Amino acid sequence: MNYSYFCGVDISKQHLDFCLLDRAGALVIQTRCRNAHKVITKQLAKWPVDELGHVLFCAENTGMYGYHLAKAAETLGLSLWIEHPGQIKACSGLQRGKTDPADAFRIAQYSRRYQDRAVLYMPLSRHLQHLCYLQSERELLVGHRATYKGQLSDQCHHMDPHAYQQKARRLEAIIAVFDTQIADIDQRMATLIGQHQQLQQQNQLLQSIPGIGPRLALAVIILTKGFSRFDNPRAFCCYCGVAPFVWHSGDQVHTRGRVSHRADKRMKSLLHMGALAAIQCPGELQHYYRRKCKEGKHKMSVINAVRSKLVHRMFAVIKRGKPYTPIACKIT
Repeated sequence: MNYSYFCGVDISKQHLDFCLLDRAGALVIQTRCRNAHKVITKQLAKWPVDELGHVLFCAENTGMYGYHLAKAAETLGLSLWIEHPGQIKACSGLQRGKTDPADAFRIAQYSRRYQDRAVLYMPLSRHLQHLCYLQSERELLVGHRATYKGQLSDQCHHMDPHAYQQKARRLEAIIAVFDTQIADIDQRMATLIGQHQQLQQQNQLLQSIPGIGPRLALAVIILTKGFSRFDNPRAFCCYCGVAPFVWHSGDQVHTRGRVSHRADKRMKSLLHMGALAAIQCPGELQHYYRRKCKEGKHKMSVINAVRSKLVHRMFAVIKRGKPYTPIACKIT
């Protein structure tokens, strides 16, 4: 679609900064409003443009702070592009100084220059949105629980025994509360998946793969938005930091293929745990791991290859709509 205007939106907790450019890059509007759904819709209704449908809105992905902007886009039918902040920064050249209006102008320039790359925002289904909220809350509780468990294990031999016993009782009571809340969230997530036929089917297909458990299957479904966000497994591997990249210049190759640190570290850790579980189960991946280790390959390099194989198998079972069928391996 050919847009007539390009609007950069800098999102913060309290307010939004808008910068509207025309096709020639001339400044049309630069304004600020409170970060609230009704205020945003009222502000956009005052703009001197023929139709808001001819405006490409671009904003950085700021998580929960972009909720009201997304709801306004749904209400008004706006073309909203939610872009990764690192991508905008990398394409904006050297920057000196930082203000919210300047950031909005920089985002507007980015959307005007790279409008052909725009991926418009699509709202999540109610079930997926609730699963995202519950997963985020669960991660928070699990992290706090680990902190208190660490207190129990680390200080038992470095305190007065009587004082430690009193402290341990208090910590165990707190940990029990976390256990209850986490179990309740797990139950709610299982109920949500059971209420949605497609999500339930995808969950069952993923868990048919050796090494893929409930936590990993659910995390993949949420991250891929029900396998609608990524077109192929190679793109997902790159996003998770599993795909290796070679760095070389001219005739000199400085390093072997290495994975990038620009990755979703949480998903990478889940894939790592899934790979460790897969090589413990008798089957093709265990045979592959042992064979490559005997050939002299580094163990972590082989495990990374197993991660990639798991990703490709997940996308394959979803595409075919059939559970994973193990392949018989000849043990040599």
